Amino acid sequence: MRGFQIFFAAAIMCLAVGCAKEQHGVAEPTGEAPRIIAELAEQPATRTCIDAGAADQGGTLPVLWSPEDQLGVFIGSHSNVLYTNEEQTENIPNASFTTAEAVSGDINAVYYPYDETNASNGYASLEGTVPAEQVMDGKISGDYKWGEYKSTAESGGYKFKFHNMFSLARFKIDATGTALEGETLETVTFAATRGGEAVPVTGSFTFDATDGSYTLGTTSNTLTTVWNRTLDGPLSGFASVFPEVKTGDRLTFTIETPNYTATLPVTVKTDFEPEMYYTFPLTLANFSKLSIAQKVTGTFKAATYNVKSSTNGNMGTMITQDGWDFFGLSEDFSNLKSNLSTYTFGTRSRGTLSFWGSAPKDGLGFATRNGKCSFTDEYVDEFDEEYGGLADGANTSVDKGFRRYIVTIDDLVEVDVIITHMNTYSSSGTGHINCQHAQLKEIATWIANNCGSRPVIFMGDTNLRYTRHDFETYFWSVIRKDGLTYNDPWVDYQWDGAYPAYPSKSLMVSDATGTNSETDIICSTTQNGEVVDKVIYINYAGIDTQIKADNYLRDMDYDGLSDHMPIVIDFTYTTKVAIKYNTNN
Repeated sequence: MRGFQIFFAAAIMCLAVGCAKEQHGVAEPTGEAPRIIAELAEQPATRTCIDAGAADQGGTLPVLWSPEDQLGVFIGSHSNVLYTNEEQTENIPNASFTTAEAVSGDINAVYYPYDETNASNGYASLEGTVPAEQVMDGKISGDYKWGEYKSTAESGGYKFKFHNMFSLARFKIDATGTALEGETLETVTFAATRGGEAVPVTGSFTFDATDGSYTLGTTSNTLTTVWNRTLDGPLSGFASVFPEVKTGDRLTFTIETPNYTATLPVTVKTDFEPEMYYTFPLTLANFSKLSIAQKVTGTFKAATYNVKSSTNGNMGTMITQDGWDFFGLSEDFSNLKSNLSTYTFGTRSRGTLSFWGSAPKDGLGFATRNGKCSFTDEYVDEFDEEYGGLADGANTSVDKGFRRYIVTIDDLVEVDVIITHMNTYSSSGTGHINCQHAQLKEIATWIANNCGSRPVIFMGDTNLRYTRHDFETYFWSVIRKDGLTYNDPWVDYQWDGAYPAYPSKSLMVSDATGTNSETDIICSTTQNGEVVDKVIYINYAGIDTQIKADNYLRDMDYDGLSDHMPIVIDFTYTTKVAIKYNTNN
């Protein structure tokens, strides 16, 4: 997004406060479309947002128009006419804007920046966005202005004084004397709250270009500024925010570098106002409530495998050799444990399909590699719904459901791991698919109600495909909430992050059998086709540990041992280990 350049001679000043609200139409000059001479409002006294003992004093903040700046003008019957800056080389305080369009009539409203998406909107119902992520590159994202008519210009055209609709936040970051000194500053984020409730600072809005009044739309209480600059001294940057912050509000700053995270809670000392400029003097060593955590990374290997009641000891040998750190099993009715002595197992199903024993009959198994991982809090849940007897998928012959384990990795991080074996699919009738959707929603509801303090890995033989099952309705929409992200490594690495359309033809692996050209598409490899064995992982914003899949593998080395291949994913985790926390204030 284009913004105007800012240059400051001394330290900090506020943007000007305009008081005129009434906008009148202006008669056009004869012979050509009128020029607009755009002036920027005066600059009042400094306001410092928080008291850190090191606020800047005095100075001015000259604000200049850039050559690429554009205005939107409503003139006569012409809506949202593009006006461009006549000055093409320099940044200047007062700029002349013209249009190449043949327009006539009164000037009804002028705003900055021009946005072609407002072509069908009236000047009293324009749309805009203050981005939740803004780059500190010398320009201001999300900066919106309305023009107040002042007078005719001696050179022809009309003078308009432009007023900022929102507030500016200036960040002054200085990490001298802390662990962050010399690091690359990646981002600075703050979250605004009032009594624990979110205060909107970014998001969408509609506005009136005649007086700058606005109505908020979808908003966020966070702003993330992107820097990519070295913390070898004081750094400054500017961002736009809604003037909704009030005295006493809480701002929690999070400062990220490649190796550290610093967290700083502060209390706001003044109400934010439109057209004002507020400084955050974040000299980190000066704050008593500064916490600094070191980022620690590690890796682990997770897998899901439907073993089809196999007793083949080669499976255990291969799993051990391949170094799976933890894995979930489906159809593990034969107690697959041969050559897996270095693993600790959860509750096991016993017997065969004709004799179950006393343990849960879900056929699920779970194991962690000794010395790398361990688990606690095994939770077993049988699905509320089932469908299909012995001759129709044998679903009711097994107590299908899901399990949850809290897995500890490297004695450092915890992950919620959920494994499942779901109802089979049938193309005839709706009974099977209705049951599958109900089971999928049951898992999603459990995740939504019970998870959030740790990353989640959901995996198993789902018997589902994105092309024939409604994941949006029965899973994604159920778990979705602010700050949550979800990923399927197959989608990320085989389909560039684009989920297959629902409903559509199934995307079958190249080694698939029994396919139907009317309902199936054969993909080019054993990897880019969709299988029912899935691994999905979920991260939550604001928690210390995050995970990321590094690859996707349907491991064909296991061909012939079962009618399924294991899905194996290498993960990287990042967590934070506190190295400093001052509690004095």
